[in-house]
Amino acid sequence: MASRITMSLPAALPEASPQALPSPGTGRPAGKLIESTPETRALTLLIAEDDPVSRGLLSFCTQELFKEVLLADNGLQALTLFRERQPDMVLTDQVMPGLTGLELMEAIRADGDRTPVILMTTVHDRVLLQAINQGVDRFVPKPFDLAHLVRTLSTVAAEVVNRRVVERHREQEVELLRYRDTYNALQQESARRKERHVVRHDLLHQVIPGSSARWAINVAFTPRDIMCGDGYSVRQLFDGRQLVFLVDAMGSGMSASLTAMLTTSFFNYQVDHLHRWRNFDLATLLERFQEYLSSVLFEEEVLSCGFLLIDLKREELEAALFALPPLLLRRVDGSIEKIPGRNPPLASYSTPFRVNRVSLKDAANLLIITDGVTDAPLKEGGIYREVLEEDFLSTPTLSGLKKRFLTRIEPGNLDDLTVLHLRRLDLPSQWTWSGRPELNLAGQGRLIEAFLAALAREIRVPQQQLDEVELILSEALTNAFEHGCLGLERDEKQRLVESGDFEALLSELPLPPGARISLKATLWRGAQQPLLLIEVLDSGPGIPAAALYAGCAQKSLSGRGLAMIGRLCDSLFTGGPGGHLFILKTLDQGESDAD
Repeated sequence: MASRITMSLPAALPEASPQALPSPGTGRPAGKLIESTPETRALTLLIAEDDPVSRGLLSFCTQELFKEVLLADNGLQALTLFRERQPDMVLTDQVMPGLTGLELMEAIRADGDRTPVILMTTVHDRVLLQAINQGVDRFVPKPFDLAHLVRTLSTVAAEVVNRRVVERHREQEVELLRYRDTYNALQQESARRKERHVVRHDLLHQVIPGSSARWAINVAFTPRDIMCGDGYSVRQLFDGRQLVFLVDAMGSGMSASLTAMLTTSFFNYQVDHLHRWRNFDLATLLERFQEYLSSVLFEEEVLSCGFLLIDLKREELEAALFALPPLLLRRVDGSIEKIPGRNPPLASYSTPFRVNRVSLKDAANLLIITDGVTDAPLKEGGIYREVLEEDFLSTPTLSGLKKRFLTRIEPGNLDDLTVLHLRRLDLPSQWTWSGRPELNLAGQGRLIEAFLAALAREIRVPQQQLDEVELILSEALTNAFEHGCLGLERDEKQRLVESGDFEALLSELPLPPGARISLKATLWRGAQQPLLLIEVLDSGPGIPAAALYAGCAQKSLSGRGLAMIGRLCDSLFTGGPGGHLFILKTLDQGESDAD
């Protein structure tokens, strides 16, 4: 059914413009009626009308309103034009060949498009209901009044423009948020770098010599947020002793982070200038630290922290703990001792303090932690403090303790977690093993087979862990042979691997005089889980400690062995003289030892 428009027209339309068109039923010019607006002049209108007279009239009446008017004489042509030109609005008759107005709108909506559609139709309940269900934007009843049509077009055009303004503002807000997110990410990364710079570990992955044993210090540092309220510092002093600082600032967020960074920085500054002191002692450092806190802390603010002055030549330490959990000390026989600090938290005013002296002569390892660990909620209820001693008794390494902690606690809103672990590397053992391989790859393989057979005779270990130990030894001995005995640098190894048959080329390289490799292993049963301690020594210049945590480039073939050892073992240390790799691996003992 073609559109029917009731209006009076002059005998000939004037060439001037549509302003001369009279308003239907009034005889007055419709100049104001079809005047363009900023809203409509920015848009394109698609008109779908099969009646040529009505189509021409609609075009004539709207061409001054819109930037462009597209005309279609049937529904299919309208759909093609819509998809090709993407108009801003659609004015369509209902009854047309090809596609009806409803079918045209359905096809437009099927593409996910929300372009406004104005339907010209006679009032028919079924058609109106269907149009509403399909999301029609406006109806124009037929026969229609031109003034009503123009008002409808102007209203819809204003809605389109307003919606786009809102979308543009939303996009600008999203872009602003992205910029803020990027800015915040940069600031967070800067804060993280600053925290890493303030935190020190002079002895990371290093073997520390003592009077009767070698030692090492591990730290597990897990901030809840980038701006962390925990901090630590492990420093090697000029006189051969070690000084450790652990801090847990009150609260969280920026304030706690600033307190932690300021106090850790002050501690590091004092350590860097200890050579100016005539006689260094822990009590004097604590007095200076308290004086500094008077200018940093608020009156209502307190600070939990701990100081350890370690003397491995005398095998003793001095400890001053301020509102930190007690030290946990394991003796070589497996017994556990708690050493409380008995000092309240530090404040902006000075208070007397106590310093504990602890003998390390028969100590196996020692644990100092922040209350973020002890107060962590358990899955079954309670807090981790209730089972900490049990887990410490069961696991001989910090890595093992961390795994048990993560399996017990309720994930979610945890506090900052800091754990420092001082451990003896030379432990009494009823089982030791040593050997030297022939200096070739086949000889290394035979040595590994002999060691695994001896270990299997001593203790029952799951096959997966035996495979892991085999891989650790293979990588460690290969590293000792290539870099320690042959002196291959990373770049040289990369070149040889890329040039062809690496093993053949390796066998042609001459061994320097005095080249040697040795393997030593002990098994310590001072914890519920046995601890395997492996030493690989070679005649080379040694592995820098930085190589153990520097990793390797993604495409580099060098450095992967050390990275693999680090993933498979509990701890990895290096120390001279010569090439010396010290590896700790906790074993899961079977039901009974092998005969």
